[in-house]
Amino acid sequence: MIKLFFSLISIVLVESLYAQQQASQWYFGRKAGISFTTGQAQTLSDGQLNTEEGCITIADGSGKLLFYSDGITVWNNQHTIMPNGSNLNGHPSSTSSGVVIQQPGVPSMYYLFTVAASGEDNGLQYSVVNLSLQNGLGDVVSDKKNIPLRTPVTEKLTAVSHRNGRDYWIIAHDRDNSTFVAYLLTTTGLSTTPVESAVGTSHAGDNDLYTQGYMKSNPDGSNLAVALEALHAVEILDFDNATGKVSHPVYIAMPSNSYTYGIEFSPDGSLLYVSAAGTAKIYQYNLQAGSEEAIKQSGIMIGMATKAKWIGALQIAIDGKIYFTLYETPFLGCIPNPNSVGQSCGFMENAIDLQGRNSSLGLPTFSQNYFYKSTSKTIVYFDPLKINKGSTYILKSILFDFNASVLKKSSYLEIDKIVAALKNDAALTVVLKGHTDNIGNKSYNIQLSNERAKAVAQYIINKGIAANRIVYEGYGSSQPVSTNATEAGRALNRRVEVVFK
Repeated sequence: MIKLFFSLISIVLVESLYAQQQASQWYFGRKAGISFTTGQAQTLSDGQLNTEEGCITIADGSGKLLFYSDGITVWNNQHTIMPNGSNLNGHPSSTSSGVVIQQPGVPSMYYLFTVAASGEDNGLQYSVVNLSLQNGLGDVVSDKKNIPLRTPVTEKLTAVSHRNGRDYWIIAHDRDNSTFVAYLLTTTGLSTTPVESAVGTSHAGDNDLYTQGYMKSNPDGSNLAVALEALHAVEILDFDNATGKVSHPVYIAMPSNSYTYGIEFSPDGSLLYVSAAGTAKIYQYNLQAGSEEAIKQSGIMIGMATKAKWIGALQIAIDGKIYFTLYETPFLGCIPNPNSVGQSCGFMENAIDLQGRNSSLGLPTFSQNYFYKSTSKTIVYFDPLKINKGSTYILKSILFDFNASVLKKSSYLEIDKIVAALKNDAALTVVLKGHTDNIGNKSYNIQLSNERAKAVAQYIINKGIAANRIVYEGYGSSQPVSTNATEAGRALNRRVEVVFK
């Protein structure tokens, strides 16, 4: 008989938290603000920003405020207007009037990207803030102010880190067509030639609603979501954060009069939250539901405001919660457990008291990778001499062709060890679990992981083990054991596991 005890062949990977203090200070609404530097949301009352929608805030790695803006004016951390910090070409009534990104490798230089309201001619532009000037308070560089990039564009703007963990993508969307544009910011500066992807729904129509509503990347940079306010719909797409290409749109029609506006992903990227501003409701969609149709059918309303006509922006914070605006009220709402499927995610209408300062529609736009959290787990590899029923073991050297589920011959030796264990103990059964990294379409990855687990199961059956002793399952990218931010971590996540019962 096989001895049943815990294998000592394991690698313990420490939990890493990639949420960063750069997103710890928020200024928004009617001179409202909150800080997360202590780990808890605390109200701020020193902000000068008064905006209907768009707002931008940036802190340093320790959480110290650097500057903030409504897309037109830039205030420094003393809450005074920077030199050259007036008359930028964003707009406080643009959904995402701007986003600010530190130039990789240049600590004092920040690129402030702005978008005009309603697809107006100014379009997407950038200005550069140099924090080495004015004794560290910063200055908008006079000859790098309001530099045009693209027009006309919608009010949608987001940013996320490149897969190399150093550079950044800044992503916008054309007005009157279906084209996403992704600009790359590197140590050498900004590439002004974007990666273009004509995919999904055309953002074209005869009123400004076709330009409005948020676009967000998920924290690990593998998906985008777009609120289509005029169409009462949301679209989810794949984003390749190595190439900047957008693909594979999934269109979800929402109830009439939703006027979809706010968008946010859960910290682990498995769920999407959408605010139906027109009905003051928030919906949740399960991106790991297993197929495109299953994602569409997974939508549930998690809450409805009772003290506000509209719910506006949704924004994840470094505390792992999602906050939302309640239009013209002195409160922020909160989804306290956003990784939880269904009503257990929570819905708190008056979670943060803004102490008499009102929220409006917008919350600050950040680079979404600031909210990426990777929880690594203990890895235990399969050893046929050391099997504990109920424990999960990773199979070494289980290899497939790229994007395929056909086993390579080099995998047979490892699987033959499972066959031997099953033949040695007729009471044993196995569950085979397939997993992928986070690259590619999540629904497809679930199917691919299932097919790969099935391929292992079929090999075992072909070796004479009864099919009723084997169960196989596919989980896609939903259960990582390591970070997806590095190739080494992604390699660990592409795996097949076995559980003996």
